[in-house]
Amino acid sequence: MGNYVYQTATNRESDSQYDVLGHLMPAKVFVFVVVDEPGRDGFLVRQCYTDVNNPYLQELKLGELGDLREVYPEKYGLWGKAPGSDATVAEHVMGAKKITGFASTSSDFPDGATRFKGKTVYIDIAKAKRSGAKLVTGQEIRDALDEYARQNPHLKKRIATIRGYSEALDKEILIQPNPSVPPSGVFTPQGLGEAFSVVKYARVVQVLSIAFTAYDLSVATNESFKAASVRPIENEVVRQMGGWGGAIAGARIGAAAGAVIGVETGPGAVITGLIGGIVFGAIGYLGGSFAAAQIPAH
Repeated sequence: MGNYVYQTATNRESDSQYDVLGHLMPAKVFVFVVVDEPGRDGFLVRQCYTDVNNPYLQELKLGELGDLREVYPEKYGLWGKAPGSDATVAEHVMGAKKITGFASTSSDFPDGATRFKGKTVYIDIAKAKRSGAKLVTGQEIRDALDEYARQNPHLKKRIATIRGYSEALDKEILIQPNPSVPPSGVFTPQGLGEAFSVVKYARVVQVLSIAFTAYDLSVATNESFKAASVRPIENEVVRQMGGWGGAIAGARIGAAAGAVIGVETGPGAVITGLIGGIVFGAIGYLGGSFAAAQIPAH
């Protein structure tokens, strides 16, 4: 970067000051897109209440927030009705306790447990596990019901009936949130379709970003040949490494993408920092930065 001379009026008063704004520094924004595909480990299907005024929901007396969580898990996250409850797996499945720390889902994607009618949502298994949720498999449910039958022989016939529903019809899997699966891991059918569309778009952006980077290096290489100097390609490599390194360190995978900017302050010197531009959202699955101007390096 060349020298820049400021000219401004002065006076003879002692300790007087005059603020001068610096000129704009050349900057380069690097592309960094992280794609975390929804449903990497599959989805579980849950049938929710469709209305907070549903009489069965109102009987549970969960309170206003509890009702909202039951009806809109895609907004409030997936919670057990009573986080921290000591209710067992068998007590939940049998309905012996209506308010437990578990949430019932089905492994039958995309229809779910057809015995229950309501709003369908999809739980991202990988996202649920990352949030600390525990999954209780069909085999674990069967084992829990068998033990419950040994403890309650007078309920043996009813337990066998419930087991048949859980295993054959519902393909039931329990989720025990800790304390919740975040909203970014819960999708409505429409939201899931949109998430997959964004991921496809992000992959295109990622390919283009690699192409931009390759182009910048090729330009710098040509300049090095013309100048008979390694400096242009050296500077370009340093800038790109600084930009991508800053992106990896500073850009957090989240609902909004940020821009990571590398500012040239001298020969081979790069400062990278996070600026607050929001580029687009991806329901918690995208992060990174957008980019594109090549700075000639001499």
